[in-house]
Amino acid sequence: MVDSNGRIKGRISIVDIIIVLAIVALVVGFVFRQTSDYLGDIINPNDVFYITVEGRELRHFIVDAIEVGDVVFRRHVRQPIGTIVDVQVSPAMDIMQRTDGTAVLAEMEGRYTVHIVIQSTGSIRSTGYFINGNDHVAAGSEIALTSNRVIIAMGRIHSVDRVRPS
Repeated sequence: MVDSNGRIKGRISIVDIIIVLAIVALVVGFVFRQTSDYLGDIINPNDVFYITVEGRELRHFIVDAIEVGDVVFRRHVRQPIGTIVDVQVSPAMDIMQRTDGTAVLAEMEGRYTVHIVIQSTGSIRSTGYFINGNDHVAAGSEIALTSNRVIIAMGRIHSVDRVRPS
């Protein structure tokens, strides 16, 4: 089967086979090492972190409907995000122009800014925080939320932390 030149049936060298097998083993090892943590996080996402979402210029009936303990979802796909653990409400502020032409920071009557802290379970990786497998959440991104009581059409993620904000 192996001739005097070390070829199998005169065509393939044993050294060539060993080199090809070594390259395949290196590629498989590299792929496994790169994806093993990621696959483990998707299969068993058990890291707890807190997402603070800011809703601006909301009316009182929306603010009154936000309650601690409610489960919140992404609005359009109904993917669960987590449970509301804290709600902080303050009057909405905006720059208003006076009749003399000067600008002043003033309260917007009947409008509120809300900071909603959501306890979420997902995976924390070197590339960020993920919920529902590979749904990346990051400070500064916009998000539409819904619960059984309320819809917040557009909120902005204020922060994502491992420790519950006080």
